[in-house]
Amino acid sequence: MHKKTLLVIILLMLLASGCVPTEKPLSRRAVRVALLQGANAVTLSSGDVLTVKETRSGRVLSTSRPGKPVILRLAPRGLNIAGTPYAVQDLRVRSASNQISLRGKAYPGSLRILRKRGGLLAVNVVDLDAYLKAVVPSEMPPEWPQEALEAQAVVSRSFVLSHALRNKDRDFDISSSAQVYDPNRRDQRTDKAVDATRNTVLFYKGKLLLSYFSTCCGGFTEYASNVWQTEGRFPPPVRCPFCREEPGFRWRARMSFEELRRKLRRAGISGARSIAVHRRSASGGRVTALKIKSQDGDKVIKINRFRMTMGPSVIKSGFFNIEAKDGYVTFAGRGWGHGVGMCQRGAKVLAKRGKSFKSILQYYFPGARTRKMRW
Repeated sequence: MHKKTLLVIILLMLLASGCVPTEKPLSRRAVRVALLQGANAVTLSSGDVLTVKETRSGRVLSTSRPGKPVILRLAPRGLNIAGTPYAVQDLRVRSASNQISLRGKAYPGSLRILRKRGGLLAVNVVDLDAYLKAVVPSEMPPEWPQEALEAQAVVSRSFVLSHALRNKDRDFDISSSAQVYDPNRRDQRTDKAVDATRNTVLFYKGKLLLSYFSTCCGGFTEYASNVWQTEGRFPPPVRCPFCREEPGFRWRARMSFEELRRKLRRAGISGARSIAVHRRSASGGRVTALKIKSQDGDKVIKINRFRMTMGPSVIKSGFFNIEAKDGYVTFAGRGWGHGVGMCQRGAKVLAKRGKSFKSILQYYFPGARTRKMRW
């Protein structure tokens, strides 16, 4: 058989098996994670020599003795490195040990320090697998069942690569808070989950899926469009009876009306007089918007903004009822988080019942498929 014909046949077989993504990935590179923004100074340290270079030219500007911290500060026309000002805007810091400490955490890879209008931007340039091995144990307890950990690894990989493809022309791909990134939490079991699912991501309708997840969906997952201004298509929500078996499924929050009024003022709503549910989702009845009667008239606030204003660990989810009595407001609810995508506690229960990570993902992302995508 002719070589070209054979290659075409092999390619068609790979496409049919789902091993070749329909969305062309970028050439393999590291992930760029924003660790801090707007700082006036950063202190970096390592057990080995730290080398500071200008990113564009590669010119070495400073080297430190092993173990000696390096302080980088804003300067009037550039950056001050260990007490010496330079007319530079963009630095790359490396260590022979491939570990650089910033604010008590030792990050793998290198750091890029940029002088921006609002202050210093510190970006960790790190291998994708090393990044995931710090994210998965930060987002899911390592003692949970292995198949749940593997489902989390695939979801977190798809999440970060979706951001990286969208942000390839920006200074960083993702912030360290978009999904928790703590290299101090690495664990052998979550390392194994990342290795076992290497290159595996979720695709939906021919596109790499921006795959969300939350701690506990409260019995139903949610439409992404009810929580954020979303781009592209997202799988429909599903009923999830599994997380009901987990502790902390139900919650209550009680606060004085004065405290509620004070917090709403931060969201630009002054003189609140009453609060009521304005709209609920068709998916299980989760609150998607609230109506506040205020001194400036009726105001509608979306649930995600309301939760962030009150505190996401206070109003744990959008599944709640409201009772106002004797100057206090009580929220009685269930679940924890926005509810979009994979329910982590539900995934834990499914894994305990013997479900594979692929079955878990197919349940929470109906219509999505796992595929291999090299980065």
